[in-house]
Amino acid sequence: MDLSAIAESVAEVYAPAAEERGQTLATAIEPGITTTGDPALLTQMLANLVENAIRHGRPGGRVSLAVGADGIVVADDGPGIPEAEREKVFRRFHRLDASRSTPGSGLGLALVRAVADLHGIGIVLEDAAPGLRARLALPRTA
Repeated sequence: MDLSAIAESVAEVYAPAAEERGQTLATAIEPGITTTGDPALLTQMLANLVENAIRHGRPGGRVSLAVGADGIVVADDGPGIPEAEREKVFRRFHRLDASRSTPGSGLGLALVRAVADLHGIGIVLEDAAPGLRARLALPRTA
């Protein structure tokens, strides 16, 4: 399946939400990146990552979505997630204290991890200085 097309579609759907918050949703999507898997689940995984970046990114800031041969990167320039919490946010219903006053159930990143695991995709959350970067490594194909 065409992961590049899925990423383009997700970016198109979420561009108005970013615009509402005065954010720039920048994309760097290499055409023709493919992988095996369930298109609906992979779409939901990318949508959850982009939606979180918009929601928790800085109003007026920048959100980016990049897809290439080396994987997927979604980043924002918001407050980020403390290093000690980065694995915990993948647990169902876990929310950071700072986000408890915002809408959400704490399931978005748990779903991202479940879909990534199902598809053999590695995921790491990193400091984007400022903000958060989610780096996804696609499985190697023969």
